[in-house]
Amino acid sequence: MSKNTEQDVLSVIEKSLEVPSGTIDLDTVAESMEEWDSIGHLGILTALDSFFEGGIANVSEIGEATSIPKILDALRKHSLI
Repeated sequence: MSKNTEQDVLSVIEKSLEVPSGTIDLDTVAESMEEWDSIGHLGILTALDSFFEGGIANVSEIGEATSIPKILDALRKHSLI
């Protein structure tokens, strides 16, 4: 099984927010995107949970991660990327 990458995560988030590819980068924060509101965040969590096949259930900090760096840090901490 190949290891998931940061780019995979960015793609999942872009799809969940329904924004064009390349819109989100490693510095993106929720406040900078109209689409990343509370409903958008729920969509991100749902999409990531699906992508990681339920693997984010134990990543408690992901629910409060409102930036790409925080999301990636949480995923790294739990060895998902």
